[in-house]
Order: sequence, then structure tokens, then C-alpha cells
Amino acid sequence: MRRVGINELNDNMILAKPIYQGTRLILERGMTHLTKYKGQLSNLGVLSLYVKDKVSKDIEIPDAIKEETREKCKNAVSSVFQRLQEQGNFDPSILDEALQNLINDILAEEDIITSLHHIATIDDDTMVHCVNTTVYCILIGMRKGLSKKELYFLAKGAILHDIGKVDLNESILLKAASLTPEEYSHIKEHSTFGYELLKQNGVLPENSRLIALQHHERLDGSGYPHNLKGDEIHLYAQITAVADMYDALTSKRCYRKSMSNRKAYQILTEDAANGKLNQKLVACLFDHVAVYPNGIVVYLSDGTHGIVKEQVPGQPFRPIVRVIDDTQGIDNVALYDLNLSKNPEISIQE
Repeated sequence: MRRVGINELNDNMILAKPIYQGTRLILERGMTHLTKYKGQLSNLGVLSLYVKDKVSKDIEIPDAIKEETREKCKNAVSSVFQRLQEQGNFDPSILDEALQNLINDILAEEDIITSLHHIATIDDDTMVHCVNTTVYCILIGMRKGLSKKELYFLAKGAILHDIGKVDLNESILLKAASLTPEEYSHIKEHSTFGYELLKQNGVLPENSRLIALQHHERLDGSGYPHNLKGDEIHLYAQITAVADMYDALTSKRCYRKSMSNRKAYQILTEDAANGKLNQKLVACLFDHVAVYPNGIVVYLSDGTHGIVKEQVPGQPFRPIVRVIDDTQGIDNVALYDLNLSKNPEISIQE
């Protein structure tokens, strides 16, 4: 399996992961003749997808949670947002089963180094972001040694960390161009809006509600809404700050393309070194998230290229790469696996 851009699709590829738009299945796993769907996928904002083909045979791309669990979580979050918009309240029990399944999935794979980036359509990306952020929070919390009960309260706050966005002006929220200072000030209000929504509904304990309020605070006092510093920021909010930032950087937004995991790693580690993010929590995240994910194409320092096949524990920058030697033409492609941890003279360039 590997991830390819829609412009790279050919009819020898088979869809390896289904594509959803909200709760609606758009393309099912196992679909062939994928080139005929390029226009439809582009219109939905889907610019890449997971496929199986000859060169990616036996490459697995691990996800921290089951596909079924991910869809249930997305649907539960969607129901909460919809009811809030329509009625101004929601039933928190909607989330309970989905979050318990999510936590159980992750705890069952304690040593996972996840590589999967979930494919989101334009209509779907807010829900995907909420679920992804929660998954990363649980991975960090698990590494930090939180109990299952603590993980549950962390997850319940994390999955609703952006709930205040239901009160924002949608034209500003989805604006593709640069925001004016006034518009940015409006966007920043979602933290306070979210906290007040959760407090008014009385549906979460205070430590979970604080995630909505504090997930944009930074340890050096440069965050918002209250310029809190250090331990003034609740641990759950510090965890969510790392998870939220990582998923935001590696996901496509209306105003920019997604960044690579490597670039996101650099930004988070720099912010941690500069005192904005908790260094230990950033390290916990990258114990479980691949810097060079399985299934992506990489270019090596010896002039070859290939697909990341497998992670090497403790060696985040030196995975096993399926090298593709096509120097003899497209009909005579040779494949071989190269363990970069055992070949220190070769490195990933791009």
C-alpha cells in the first residue's frame, strides 16, 4: 500500500482505503479503474489516496485505531456539532461508546508507530481533525503514563476542543486568503466560545472543559486567550496543544497545502526548544508517529528513490525503504528493500 496524489493514479492501482464524505461512502476499498474518479475526487478536495499496486506489494500502513472506530468517532462528533447548531445543546453520551472504543484500540497497540493520515473531503475535514487530534492526545497521554480514566477525560475534552467554532462566522473560518487582524481576533474567540458552551451545557468536568479554553496557550505566555505560562496551563491542554498543532500542520487547509511529517516535526521541536511547547510531550508524540510515514515516496542521497516500507524502532529518520530501480525502463523495474539504519552512508534527502 502507498499514498499517491490523484494525478499519479493509473488503472493498475486498487483503492486500499475507502473514501467518505461525512457519513456517506464515496469510494469503497478494492475499487479499480481509479482514473475515472479523478475529477470527482478533486471536486471533493481529495488530492491523494491510498492504493495498492505492484511496487507497494506487502507494504502495510498502520493506523492507531480501526477504520470502524474512526468512522464512529467522526459521526459522533458530527452529531454533536449539528445538534449544537440547531438546538444549542447536546447529549454527551453520544460520544461515550466511540471514545471508549478509540481508547481500547490504542491501548491494544501500545508500541504502534502510526503512519496513516486520514483522507478528508472538504465537508469532512473538521470532524477528521477532531478525531485525529484526539488519537494523538491519547498516544501522548498513554506514553506519559496517564490512567485509562485520565485518558478518557483527556479524550472527551480533546474531541470537543474546537467546538467553539460553531459560533464563528463561517465566511471567516473558511476564508482562503490571509485574515485581517480583526478576522484573526474573531477566530481566536473560539477558545472562549467553546469553554462557555461546555460550561453552560454542564456536560464535562472542568479539567476536560479547560482543553477547549487553553489549547492555544503556550508555555512562554505567547498564546491565547489569557497568555498563561507554564503550569498555569492544564496538562490536558498542553497535550492537546501538541496534538492539535501537529494535525493542523500535516492536514490540508483552505488557505494552504499540508506539510510533510518531517517539516511538522521540525516546527514542533523548534517550538519546544524555544519554550512554547512541552518538550517531553512532543517527544511522546514522535515515539508513536512516523517522521517518514510508511507508503510515501522518498528520494535518497545516493540518487535512488523508493517507498518507505517499515519503521525501525528508535530510528525515526532511518526507516526501511523499498527502492524502485527503473533505470532500465518502466517495463523492467527492479525492487529491493534498503534498511537505512544499517546503511548510515545513505540518507533521505526529500
